[in-house]
Amino acid sequence: MKTVDMLNGRLLPNIVRFSLPIMIADLLQICFNTADTMIVGRFCGQQALAAVGGAAPVLVLFTWSLSGVAMGTNVYVSRLLGEGDEEGVRRAVHTSVFLAVLLGTAVSLAGIAGARFLLQVMSVPAEIIDASALYLRIYFLAVLPIALFDFSAAILRADGDSAHPTVYLGIAGALNVVLNILFVIAFHWDTAGVALASVLSQILSVILILRKLTRLREPLRLFPSRIRIDRECAAAVLKIGLPSALQNSLYSLTNVAVQSSINSFGTAAVAANSAANAIEEYVYIALGGFNQAALTFTGQNTGAGQYKRIVRILIMTLILSGISGALIGWGGYLGGTFFLSMFTAQPQVIQNGMIRLAYVTRWLFLNGLLECFVSSIRGMGVSFLPTAVTLTGIAGFRLLYIAFWFQAHPDLQTLYLCFPLSWLITLAAQAVLWFFTYRKYGGRQ
Repeated sequence: MKTVDMLNGRLLPNIVRFSLPIMIADLLQICFNTADTMIVGRFCGQQALAAVGGAAPVLVLFTWSLSGVAMGTNVYVSRLLGEGDEEGVRRAVHTSVFLAVLLGTAVSLAGIAGARFLLQVMSVPAEIIDASALYLRIYFLAVLPIALFDFSAAILRADGDSAHPTVYLGIAGALNVVLNILFVIAFHWDTAGVALASVLSQILSVILILRKLTRLREPLRLFPSRIRIDRECAAAVLKIGLPSALQNSLYSLTNVAVQSSINSFGTAAVAANSAANAIEEYVYIALGGFNQAALTFTGQNTGAGQYKRIVRILIMTLILSGISGALIGWGGYLGGTFFLSMFTAQPQVIQNGMIRLAYVTRWLFLNGLLECFVSSIRGMGVSFLPTAVTLTGIAGFRLLYIAFWFQAHPDLQTLYLCFPLSWLITLAAQAVLWFFTYRKYGGRQ
């Protein structure tokens, strides 16, 4: 599998070639997650489905934070490769793996200890909180492997290799489905079985990707004996990654606030939200692939000083992300009743699920557009400002909206409306920020 040349040649085919493996990886992961949700919903019942759905925002809160720091590795290694700094790449690779072990272990321990408390803060219904807490505690054992995989995948993708992480996720995801069938259907372990299957499959994925890192060419090769922290590299990774992690975590906290509001409508609404989320994730396939391309291509071209090429990268990723996101999102809404019926036969759950598809899924492409701007800005080495804008436009707006407007009009339609409104506001602000950021850096040429 050849790496993608981000500095030379035609951008469109190279962007597509880089993005497709990421999309396939996301598609496989989502298909496997959907299979998990279907197995739980069909063989364990509505309460188990709600228990897994109620725990999901907590998991996203922690895992998104780690992926945000890993983004710092992606941008930093991309820039060093663009500059041709081989010694810097060596130090960045080993420092990134060290950070993954350190952060993954810390988050895993914190999550296991605080699982039930977090669920209580979210007002998870009493009838499902025990199952949700057990699911969380088991799943948090997978956080260290997840962190190692995210940082390792960031290194490979910085070099233009988006294919190998896809293969490893596919293998691990297939194992996850097999283990779910075994643990849930055969052994009747319910939500605990789903969590354990996830842990074992994540361990397999990280074994495969670390094996790949130890066989890469210099200067990207990982030598276990050299895994240690380099202060300069760590500072550079964290300078980019921590604002992104902060954004992801606070972004997730707003989703926790939304989930808490959904919980107030009862188990049927929680189960509907979980099923609709499973459908909604397919939209993120396109958004994630092109956003990752915007980040990595911009990082390498910034390192090489090719700023004019950055404009073309942004335009292409905006077009590709917007069109694909709109097509998939509207398709999910138009076929919503059919798709939701794959998860549950309860009419009330399907009805509530359609509300989310109408107000959130159809408009997810707006989120893809704003993330293209954010990825491009971060690729140019600016991370705090897009984080501040996102936290204000997304997190701040949604929390105020829920505290005031939703409290005055407490229904699901009003609650879900906060998503597209916050995306529109933040999209406009990020576009303005990108313009000023590019003028600052692009003005060098």
